[in-house]
Amino acid sequence: MKTTLTSKLFAIACGIAVLASSCKNDGTEIGLASASSANFKALREKALKDLVQQQTFKAEEGITFTSEKGAKLTIPSDCIHDENGNSVDGDVTLSFIEIYDRGNMVATNKPVMGKDEEGNLLPLVTGGEYNIKVEKGGKELKAGCIFQVHIPAANTGALDFGMKLWTGQINDEGNLVWDEVEGADGKGGIRANEQGVGYDIWGDEFGWANVDRFYNDPRDKTQIKVTVPNGYNSDNAGVYLAYENEPNVLAQLDTYDAQDKFFSEHYGFIPIGMNLHVVFVSESNGTIVYAIKPATIVANGTIAITDADLNTTTKNNLISLINALN
Repeated sequence: MKTTLTSKLFAIACGIAVLASSCKNDGTEIGLASASSANFKALREKALKDLVQQQTFKAEEGITFTSEKGAKLTIPSDCIHDENGNSVDGDVTLSFIEIYDRGNMVATNKPVMGKDEEGNLLPLVTGGEYNIKVEKGGKELKAGCIFQVHIPAANTGALDFGMKLWTGQINDEGNLVWDEVEGADGKGGIRANEQGVGYDIWGDEFGWANVDRFYNDPRDKTQIKVTVPNGYNSDNAGVYLAYENEPNVLAQLDTYDAQDKFFSEHYGFIPIGMNLHVVFVSESNGTIVYAIKPATIVANGTIAITDADLNTTTKNNLISLINALN
């Protein structure tokens, strides 16, 4: 196991070179400390905190907030309520997170896996995911009206008229799971805006939301196994699938078999013959440990992540490596 160079130039160069396994340099051999679930959780939380954009506003006046990537949030006046439904006034703090790329999805553990009508978790194609939080004195507040969000389509490519609105909840395993908003009651919905070249969204609940549709591939599907070295499991590591030529798709292997030490998923959603990269992430003494391994999917196949595949890197380098994949 070898450390990677920590410069962004090296990370991007490795990614563009189409990783044969994981990028390594000729640096000094090092040993990795046992992975800690607490440290791994802290790395993910720090990556998410790094994405938070904040602005203070008067609750009685509302706010029109434009994010760093051009998303526009409009909360009307007198729209902020406390947990008992009472109107709030005075200074409140908006926290806004936006994620459009696979690198940040991995770093923060916010992949795009949505429930179908049977409750199966399947990969989504994203037009952008975001989180809205409003607080006063450290207490989280609620929306008391309909608010609007506009997401530029340019952040993920061209305008996609098949996109739906989804809301996200963190499940018992700590993973973000997406449910489609039907919008029959008029309280949540989405419209593709050709003139504004983006997605106009309305809702009445803060929290996680996503512009998505199910990924569709006509090929036969299969389950795969990704084996990992001793000491790694679902508490201190994560495994994701970056589909080739699909920069807006990041699937997650969300099950772990402790006896045979492999990650998999429940439903067999992976197309046979697909080219992809398996992305493994963990930690060592608070530093990111990762492997990126190309694979072509075969029926009931097994992909092995070995000790020799593992490298250490920084969060920014990991994001650059993943975003440079085909």
